[in-house]
Parts: sequence; C-alpha cells; structure tokens
Amino acid sequence: MSDKIFIVGHKSPDTDSVCSAIALARLKELTGTADVVPCSAGKINKETEYVLNFYGVAAPQVLESVEAGQKLVLVDHNEWGQAVAGADQAKLIEVIDHHKIGGLQTADPIHIRIEPVGSTCSIVAKAFKEQGLVPEKPIAGILLAAILSDTVIFKSPTCTEEDKVIAAELAAIAGVDPKTFGIDMFKASSNIAERTPQSMIEEDLKAFTMGPHKIGVGQVSLMGMEGFEDVRANLTAAIEAHRAAQGMQYLCLMITDILEDYTELIVKGDNPEEVAKAFGKELVNGSVPLPGVLSRKKQVVPQMTTYFQG
Repeated sequence: MSDKIFIVGHKSPDTDSVCSAIALARLKELTGTADVVPCSAGKINKETEYVLNFYGVAAPQVLESVEAGQKLVLVDHNEWGQAVAGADQAKLIEVIDHHKIGGLQTADPIHIRIEPVGSTCSIVAKAFKEQGLVPEKPIAGILLAAILSDTVIFKSPTCTEEDKVIAAELAAIAGVDPKTFGIDMFKASSNIAERTPQSMIEEDLKAFTMGPHKIGVGQVSLMGMEGFEDVRANLTAAIEAHRAAQGMQYLCLMITDILEDYTELIVKGDNPEEVAKAFGKELVNGSVPLPGVLSRKKQVVPQMTTYFQG
C-alpha cells in the first residue's frame, strides 16, 4: 500500500471539490503531513479551469479509481456513489464536507468534519485559521472562488453569514472584489456555444439513491439563457441517452439562470411527471419550471428524496 494520501472530491468535479482538495493538501503540507496528493475525480470543468488559471494554480492529478491506499481523504462528498471507483475498499482516513450524511460506513474510526455552510472551502479556510495560518494568495483565491461558485455569489439559500465573512477575508488576501470576480468566473463558463451536450450533463452531475431509485441530478449555471434554445433538442436527447447508459430511473438537469434566479429542470425517465409532483408542479414540455430555485442541495434534492422515499 502506498504511503501517499490522496485527497479527492466527488465524480463530475466542480470548483468546490477541486479547490478544497488543493487547499486542504496545502494545509496538511504546512502542518507537517508528507506525501499528500490533491486530486480531481475526473476532468475539471471550464469554470474550475478559469479559476486555476486566474490564480496560477496547477490542475490536480486526475484520480478515477483507487485500490485497497491506498490512504484516502474525501472532500465535498460522503457517499460512495459519488466517490471514485474503489473508494469503499481504500483506507479512508478523513472526510470534510458540507452535505447531508449519505450512509457512509467505515471499518475504523476516522476524522469527520461536516458543517452546514455553503461550501467545503469555507470549512478548509476555517481550518487554516484554527492552525494560525494564512493561506497564500493563490490558495486564498481558489478558496474564495469555490465559495462564490457553490453559493452562486451569495444568492443561494445554502449561503450562510459565515460564508460571507470568510469570503471577505479571503478576498482581502486574494486582492479581488468577490462579486466582480464571481460574475467574471460564471461568465467564463456559461458560453453554451462552446460546450457539448455531454459536457453540460457531466460537468456537475451527482447520483443519488432515493427510495428504490437511482436518480441523477446535474446542474448547469448560465448568465442568461441566450443560445439555450439552439441546443435544447440535442441536449434533451443526450440526457436520455446518458440516463439509459447509466441505468438511472431518472436523470434531471438543472438549467439555472443566475441573472433571473430561475431554474428549468429538464427531466428524463419512465414517468417524468412523478418528478414534477415532488415540487407540486406539472411537467411543461418535459421540464419542471422552478422560479427562485438556485440550489440543488437545498431546493431540489431534498424535495425529490422526500417524495420518492415517502
């Protein structure tokens, strides 16, 4: 078994899962832990690529599977279904997350830190302060970016006052205005013309077990809906193909317009109207209109989970 400690977020990695792995690895290095390797559980998306390039931070190693070492730290998730292949057989030593606990079982006691904040990077930033350390400018920058991403520039109901305070402190170190940087970050990743339907589906897709069903919920954040109708037909066909290939009962893709605080939930599956019922809505042309909805974690997954487990 390798002595290296791999730190990795969930599959279909987003900015929070990638940046929390990088920042936590740096914190462990600064506090004397050797052979720490930050990883990404797949290809990074355009938003994350923009953030890392902006702050001059190298993209982490891609880790798509682990062997029974292999030492592993999970960030931004705690469910085996979202983890890299083989994670349930590895030597899990720590979890840092901000999601609900998803039935994680371990052979031995481990360090677990799960807090109800808007971003895993908020927790990592707190850990720096607790150790009496100030993150270097690039690390502060990517921590800030992840908070802005996960809280949708503080608009999401997942955002807490603690996230805002931490973000302000990080912004001072990084030398940027949080809202201005957040808008630039979302703009960099929201050009539909540059994205394939498959990349839109996979860039932030999570699988959940809801009652007897395996259900995927992905999210694409846009700065306005311009150009979306041009790709709708190809995208919906790709969603159905991916659902069938992955053996999911339903595959839902949140098309979230940050500017209008609006989500259109595209649903594919045997009885898509059942998903609409979870929100007390009717299906409209294969989608569920969700005004005011920005957060998958707080405004979509809990409602669906309650409905399908009820």
